[in-house]
Amino acid sequence: MSVILKIAGLLMDIYFQMVDVFISMVAKIKSLNPVYKQPGDGSNGECDCIGLEIGALRRMGIKWVGIHGSNYAARYATYNLEYIEEVSALKKGDIVYKATDEKGIVKLACNAGTKKQKWKLPDRYKKGNAYYNGDMKDYYHVGIVTKVDPLNITHMTSPRMKVDTSLSGGWNYHGQAKPLVDAAENKAKTETATPAPVPTEPVPSTGSEAIVVADNGKPVKMRQYPSTDCRTWENIPCGTKATIVEPGEEWAKINCGRRRGWYMMAKYLDVVGDGKGKY
Repeated sequence: MSVILKIAGLLMDIYFQMVDVFISMVAKIKSLNPVYKQPGDGSNGECDCIGLEIGALRRMGIKWVGIHGSNYAARYATYNLEYIEEVSALKKGDIVYKATDEKGIVKLACNAGTKKQKWKLPDRYKKGNAYYNGDMKDYYHVGIVTKVDPLNITHMTSPRMKVDTSLSGGWNYHGQAKPLVDAAENKAKTETATPAPVPTEPVPSTGSEAIVVADNGKPVKMRQYPSTDCRTWENIPCGTKATIVEPGEEWAKINCGRRRGWYMMAKYLDVVGDGKGKY
């Protein structure tokens, strides 16, 4: 088994262990019954919605790097941010958002219709400003999935913390907390002592651009971990550009569009431009 597969298996275990600790830290903040106030993280009896996530991470010794705000978190501190197509897509520890578009329309989760919500995106995220990334939605509220069966979304709102048991309040986007995933990945790498295998043929360097290819022309699966037993996060059409984050003999860790740090089999990635894959 390659070192990448060992790290990936370890990463899954560590991540879910850390999710449990993360949720226990949320529970500790909840037990203090803080009042809603910006920008609190629950450490002094005050907390706001993103402060609940930040405070729980800090209690785990994980730093929050960036702006204290839900719009920053959605854009720069959440992996795999996507619309909630079905309740079963939610996992324990997921970060969930309520988002409205420029027209003040909230697309409710699971294609359940729409509702109106005033769009108040801060200027720093608008076109021409420092934190603009092309996404013009206003992620105006954030919570944490603390249970999935039954569903519990714990979130800080005025005047005190609440737990929602459905998505009906406007929760419509979700993803994984980037600081938590990164911490789990770093721990997994330090806990494996197996050296990386020497490749039998040249592999591209980190940052190489690749094109997704397949002999049958069908979309290629991108997975959360380098294993065919792992859940498919998305089917990527042939011809799509990707960036190699971590090359490997059988699997490569890639960035592809808004997907960051997931895996695709190397045979479907063409770097040299011959259209055959395997770099």
